[in-house]
Amino acid sequence: MNGWGYNKNNSNRSKMTLTLTETEQRLQTTNFEALPKPRKNKGVRGQLLELALGIPNSSKLTDLVDGELKSYTKGESVAVTQLRHTLPEIFNNTPFNKSKLGIKISRTLYVAFDRNNNFLGTATHTETNKLIESDYNDICEFVRSAKTLHTFTGRNGILQIRTKDSKDRNGNYHPIIWEGKQLSNKGFAFYLTGRYAKGII
Repeated sequence: MNGWGYNKNNSNRSKMTLTLTETEQRLQTTNFEALPKPRKNKGVRGQLLELALGIPNSSKLTDLVDGELKSYTKGESVAVTQLRHTLPEIFNNTPFNKSKLGIKISRTLYVAFDRNNNFLGTATHTETNKLIESDYNDICEFVRSAKTLHTFTGRNGILQIRTKDSKDRNGNYHPIIWEGKQLSNKGFAFYLTGRYAKGII
């Protein structure tokens, strides 16, 4: 067992899944002081936290059996999901509560850190926020009508899309293309704005 209270044997349990309640209980006994602190890539922090809790890497829509685990830096925006994964739903007018983003965000356990990567606390949100749904619909309408994507925030200032990408080994970004039309020369993602994130915990 390492300094996080994590049994290394759990790393081999590739089919292991946790509920929101079980994850909350594990967080209460997690030694955050022993959790390595990434310098730049905040995504690494989330991966290390999942490893500490015994949550395996997977391609599933949500990290947990009945919800999502999301670590973030208090006062900064929170990445939710890549836009390219949601394009079929956006262009097919899938209702928010049945969309990938709607499902991910409807039951979320947030874990907050400060800018020095010190643990601040947790909060579980298990209800759909109608203001987020309204912003999502605004963004969907923008994506469907835009010739070229750019940063766009819903009317309530909670949900937005903006670039989120890194170059591949050949030095190229990952353009967003829908039905032969290039919408952007870089990847985009949905974010909860920093203003909203300040009030999560």
